[in-house]
Amino acid sequence: MLLQVGVILVVLVSIAYAAAVMRRIESDVVQYQRDLRAVEEDQHKLEVACNTLRGLCNQVGEEMAKLRADITEVTDARAQLEAEINALSEAPKQRLYMFDKGTIGHGKLWEVLITNAGGNESSVAGDQAVEWANGRTYIVPGTTDRDAKFRAEPKFLPSMGYRIMKVERFRRA
Repeated sequence: MLLQVGVILVVLVSIAYAAAVMRRIESDVVQYQRDLRAVEEDQHKLEVACNTLRGLCNQVGEEMAKLRADITEVTDARAQLEAEINALSEAPKQRLYMFDKGTIGHGKLWEVLITNAGGNESSVAGDQAVEWANGRTYIVPGTTDRDAKFRAEPKFLPSMGYRIMKVERFRRA
């Protein structure tokens, strides 16, 4: 009988142990399912984030392409402007001359273009002769264009080869 009671106790302990193991397995399965759901939710969130980032990367790529095109345009425009600046800086300058600084403040200013086609060529150097042939611009004060012309005539006599070509309002005033 003792043996039967011992066997029954061993069977009961085995059943209790099996039940505890089954409960532990059940709780592990429930925990695994929770973890699996959490991982699936995280994976879904990461997929959404990846898709969002892909979309943003595509937008940034398009913007970068536009910016590169703009940079190319600006670089080309800059090179063109630098070429124009170099051409303008190497071009001969149109100098403005004044013969009476004291009266500049009175009245309007006029540009008087005066040429000398060759009245006294021997006394003028080569570069200056070309400049005089093309015409020198003098700033002359006067109330009208006729007044400015009359003020310039005594200094540049026609008998010496000078000619007043045109009189116009000073354009930088």
